[in-house]
Amino acid sequence: MMLEFKVNRISDLVVEKKSPQPARILRFLWCRRGSALPVVLLVTIVLSLLGAGLLNLALSERQGAANEVKITQATYLAEAGINLALARLRQDPGWRNGMGQTSLPGVQGYIQRVDISQQVLSYRLRSLAQVGGVQRAVEVDLARPLYTFALATAGDLDKQDKLIISGGDILALRDINNLKVVFGEDNIINVAAGGNLTVNGTLQGSAVAGGDLYVKGTIKGDATAGGVIYSNGKTYRGQSYNGKIYGNKFEGVSLPFPSFPDNPDAPYTGGLSLTKDTYTIDEIQAMVNNAGMTPAILYRQGDLTITAGHDNDNGNGNDRGNGNSNGNGNGNDHGTLYYNGIAIIAASGSITLETSLLPASGGNAWAFIAGGDLNISGGTSLGGVFIDGGTFSKSDRGQESTINGSLVTRYVGAIDEGSYDTPGSNQEINGNDNSNGNGQGNGNGKDKDNDHKIKGKIRINYDQDLVRFLAPYLRQGNWQILSWRGASLEQ
Repeated sequence: MMLEFKVNRISDLVVEKKSPQPARILRFLWCRRGSALPVVLLVTIVLSLLGAGLLNLALSERQGAANEVKITQATYLAEAGINLALARLRQDPGWRNGMGQTSLPGVQGYIQRVDISQQVLSYRLRSLAQVGGVQRAVEVDLARPLYTFALATAGDLDKQDKLIISGGDILALRDINNLKVVFGEDNIINVAAGGNLTVNGTLQGSAVAGGDLYVKGTIKGDATAGGVIYSNGKTYRGQSYNGKIYGNKFEGVSLPFPSFPDNPDAPYTGGLSLTKDTYTIDEIQAMVNNAGMTPAILYRQGDLTITAGHDNDNGNGNDRGNGNSNGNGNGNDHGTLYYNGIAIIAASGSITLETSLLPASGGNAWAFIAGGDLNISGGTSLGGVFIDGGTFSKSDRGQESTINGSLVTRYVGAIDEGSYDTPGSNQEINGNDNSNGNGQGNGNGKDKDNDHKIKGKIRINYDQDLVRFLAPYLRQGNWQILSWRGASLEQ
């Protein structure tokens, strides 16, 4: 194949290709001076745009990676805000103020705020944090510790018409049937049942039922049920429930309930050993004073009875019929005694309190924690936190007893409908009556039906200060996390 060149002008160059095929001519025009500049500029622009695109892509990827780091850091900061708030709540369950802007040493960004709202069963904590203009929010639902209720029980509450709640909330993890309490009198009291809940009378606060809610009376607050709410004439099995609900109604709601602790005494087995089964308040106080620690922890392997330690007319004593009356027994004294210090008195078995016992002044609080039953006497006033893994009961006389603080019990003893205000009512006196005039009645006032009964009225008043002093040291049902999730930035 031969190539032949023809040059007409210096600015033209024609290349001819001779072949058996028709001639194909490739012409290269050498334009006038500067004619290649647009091509060069076009190529330059294309390359510049391509380079800029690649640069923007690289920068975007880098910026995206930086934002991912900020998102992660902001999330961690928001979670740190939750943990700070939780630590504060452990120290003071009544704390509701939340947190303002908070910076952490050596950490970029800051916690903008942490808000706390209380619901019947739980606290909701919402934390918002910011790092380099990137915000993240975290929400956590915490089950209320059982000791933040005036009364919390793992069992049922049934026909407890002699139970009066003067302040604080009520929780039963099973059913509450016909609970005829004075619902806080003039206070706002909330009631929650893990099973069905029947409300009689007027409830100033809100009602929560894991099952169905039956309203025979009035609920001033909200009503929430995992099942159906029967009120305003709604009928169930032929019975009409005509109760009124003034707040909002929520039906078919999934409600997580806290669990009841097993072996509530277990965290305290390492405390100072109580070697006797009966102690006086003075003996217990001396051990608390000499413990050299806060709280003073005393532990009994077995059952424990605490008495006033001096004579009285209401307990076990000898009343001699010879004209000389001696009250020399070790029976119950319902005159009020006072204690000092922060202490936890625990036992693997039952605890029986045979005297009135209150804190001497502010800053003092005792907790009584029984792995078994907890029994108090009638006509007594008690102050502190009372926890048992068995059954709570009230023995002796039918007089009203008062608990200031919190009562956490696996089961509440059955209400004994008998009257205990008359001498000898339902009581079996163990003693001898000699006909020689020196009659000796060594009666111990023991009820033949005493086990696991509530005799007479019990008034419970939630005392936030007593709970606050003890809360850092209590380990029963403590701050169970129900949910932990990212949240919207808009509240």
